Amino acid sequence: MRMILGTAIALAASAGIASAQPVQLQVTVENLSSSNGTALSPFTVGFHDGTFDAFDAGTAAGAGIQAVAESGDGTQYLADFMAQQPSGVSGTIIATTGGFGPGIFLPGGSGSMTFVVDPSVNRFFSFGSMVVPSNDRFLGNDGGMDVELFDAGGNFVGQDLMLMGSDIWDAGSEMDGTFGAAFIVGSDAGDHIAQGGVVGHSSDFSVYSGAMTPAGYDFVDLPMDGGAVARISFAVVPAPGAVALLGIAGLGVRRRRRA
Repeated sequence: MRMILGTAIALAASAGIASAQPVQLQVTVENLSSSNGTALSPFTVGFHDGTFDAFDAGTAAGAGIQAVAESGDGTQYLADFMAQQPSGVSGTIIATTGGFGPGIFLPGGSGSMTFVVDPSVNRFFSFGSMVVPSNDRFLGNDGGMDVELFDAGGNFVGQDLMLMGSDIWDAGSEMDGTFGAAFIVGSDAGDHIAQGGVVGHSSDFSVYSGAMTPAGYDFVDLPMDGGAVARISFAVVPAPGAVALLGIAGLGVRRRRRA
């Protein structure tokens, strides 16, 4: 019984509590905006060694983050990520509850995705998502080491990310206005008036106030600096074999106590 218990504990450790072996990590995204508030495009995400940096505040937005900010398209973001991070893990999380169209997170919507990552080389997390209705607003992390999920020893240290209105970025690449804005009825997001600015924080959505969204509601619950916009949470998912052996070990302990 000691051998079974020892094996179960070892397998549980390899499931990601304190190991450099690949682990399953579930990432859940929730849109916390009010019912008539901002929607969020599918989240483009990547797990890496800390050297990937999608953008920098105060500088012009690169092609990858600009595409996310203007149209919610993470194709170039992912291409840049894989070019810089050959050992990285990436993907796109869509809304599976409270979604709209191609996985857009409506207010109250949520979605999860499980990734297999190596804690020794995929310690850090980066993400990007367009905030709509807007021309070029987005959520993302400025700095490759901003979100640490595993420490240098392979221990899971990830914590939930609570994103507020003050965390919304303006890519500075397109002029604000209903012309060319995404997620507004009658507006073509492909239209564009170049701004030539730089990335900076902005939670001022007043120019879009009252606009009708394709989801059927009027955008009247504008984000505020101190208001919650989204939450990203992380959880290590134990390997099925480890769970089964832990159950066997527990049964054996109970039987031994009865004896």
